[in-house]
Amino acid sequence: MHWSRTRFVGVVALITIAATATTGVQIPARARVEVRIATPPTPFAGSDGVIHLAYELQVTEMTGVSAASLERVEVFGSDQRPLVSYSGADLDGRVMRPNAERSIRYGRLIRGGTTALIHVWVTLGNNQAVPMSLRHALTFLAEDGTQPAAGNAPIEVLAARPLVLGPPFRTGIWFAHNGPGDHRSAHWGSALVNEQGARIPQRYAIDFIGVDKAGSAVRGDFQKSSNDDWLGFGSEILAVVDATVYAARDGIADNRALVEPPPPASLSADDVYGNYVILAVGNATFVHYAHLQRNSVAVKAGQLVRRGQLLGRLGNSGNTNGAHLHFNVTNDPSPATAQGVPFVFDAFELLGTTTAGQVVGAERSSAQPFSPTKRGTALPLGGAVVRFP
Repeated sequence: MHWSRTRFVGVVALITIAATATTGVQIPARARVEVRIATPPTPFAGSDGVIHLAYELQVTEMTGVSAASLERVEVFGSDQRPLVSYSGADLDGRVMRPNAERSIRYGRLIRGGTTALIHVWVTLGNNQAVPMSLRHALTFLAEDGTQPAAGNAPIEVLAARPLVLGPPFRTGIWFAHNGPGDHRSAHWGSALVNEQGARIPQRYAIDFIGVDKAGSAVRGDFQKSSNDDWLGFGSEILAVVDATVYAARDGIADNRALVEPPPPASLSADDVYGNYVILAVGNATFVHYAHLQRNSVAVKAGQLVRRGQLLGRLGNSGNTNGAHLHFNVTNDPSPATAQGVPFVFDAFELLGTTTAGQVVGAERSSAQPFSPTKRGTALPLGGAVVRFP
């Protein structure tokens, strides 16, 4: 698998829009907005049975003093009808300002000298061909709401195929929490932005939470639960591919259930993952398993492992407050510098969909009884409940 093209960062549009001073401060007559693509998308099949593209537009106001408000974003393939179109409240929820306070992180206004990310999710119809490239129409308004302007931003669609993996578990039913498709999840909604562009290491990451046949993750009262009450705790974690162990760590105590750990000192694996295993697949693909159970890691750095080999057991160590497996594939071993890349499992059963609130009993369940559907070479999307063969 060759992922080097995912490191491409290109300026795809330089758009000028009118700006009007709203205070007595003298500002430039025109704002300048730069649009970049940090990671061109790779098509992948989701657990819903269709093809998706996931990526971000990185928008920066360049003057440092003017402001730009996004009014509409449209994504086009080979024809004139948009594949997706965002405006209004939907656009407000997709424009994220990574450096803003959490309470005001989302919204269409891009202030002078700041950068925002637009989360784009394209779903193709059953008979719709994957486009070779995408173009974008971005419509802006000046800060006073006048003089709109629009620009086109083309990007390529990568022809690479996602890495195909085997099952990460020997047994069990698993809820894909914070999974792909949810742009405001803790995974896709996390981003690191600097002068080199945007990095989202967890773009396709999944938190696998063990559930029973009724879709519940915890035995008994959730609020009074211990780690042993969580169905997935202690489950065997398997190598999903033949690989070399890039790094492994053990000896970190599992957190108590529902007790929030202190903020990590850094975004390194040692500070975030707790007990973990990182597998190297070639030179530019890394599979991450995080939050493993203390004294369960069964491999060491440099060791060759085979698909299906025991790596450890599911735990609650590191930056987490509930037993789960954080599973991710990236183009770099560091969770602080990598880009997340798509992957697919070669076989699983989709049992249905649910929510985190229903899984832990915080919401009244309205889920339908599970009805297995076989899936192959697909990625479980956020909310999916799956079982591996």
